[in-house]
Amino acid sequence: MLVHEGIAEYCRTFKLPGVLEHYAALAEEAAKENLAYTEYLYRLFEHEERRRLERGRETLLRMAGLPVIKTIDTFDFASSSVDKALIKEILTLRFIDETKNILLLGPSGVGKTHLAIAIAYAATRQRIKTRFISAADLLLQLESAKRADRLAYYLKRVIGTVRLLVIDEFDYLKLNEEQANLFFQIINKKYETGLIIITSNLSFIHWKEVLNDNEALTAAILDRLIHHSHLLNIQGESYRLKQKREAGVLDFPTLQH
Repeated sequence: MLVHEGIAEYCRTFKLPGVLEHYAALAEEAAKENLAYTEYLYRLFEHEERRRLERGRETLLRMAGLPVIKTIDTFDFASSSVDKALIKEILTLRFIDETKNILLLGPSGVGKTHLAIAIAYAATRQRIKTRFISAADLLLQLESAKRADRLAYYLKRVIGTVRLLVIDEFDYLKLNEEQANLFFQIINKKYETGLIIITSNLSFIHWKEVLNDNEALTAAILDRLIHHSHLLNIQGESYRLKQKREAGVLDFPTLQH
């Protein structure tokens, strides 16, 4: 008993949760299989590595701030115009090494946010630091940081430290001059040093209306976003309306955009 207590204490001291969790069971296996001490030790290290990898993924997933967990397995490609081959390519995450943004455009309900979450989730599984935030919440945080004279800190420590930034629902707000300039600072901060995924109901021709009707600023933002990017213009029936129609709640025919 004292030996087990001592091993447990050493595992806690040296932060070896995988060893602590598996050493006893592996010791029994090693005895049954007559394993060499080195093989037993190697298997312990394998469990420790797997545990640390999973803990790292769990931490990054928690920090990412995903509103829900969605994967590509539940995406309805049959009801969408999205290029399935391109989505599979994106999910290899090669776009991260290539520093390519992803712009998901299309009407409400066609799965833009689902795709953004699925990509962000895949990134956290590969231990890529990711942050998911709505455009409205992002602007609130930017304005709060500026009022507190901590904008530089926010851009460096909150935005600058994530490799992949997902901005959801860039379409519901009409920004004033200060907000538009703050949004530009985010795009400029990530330009060619990080990745951005943006979802929007609006085609690019309408972005100027959101960005305080500032044509020069809009052009500068789009230039940085589109320069290296995957652009997905998604069409199809709203999933939410489709579900209501199939449930008999709506009595009008299939809507196509």
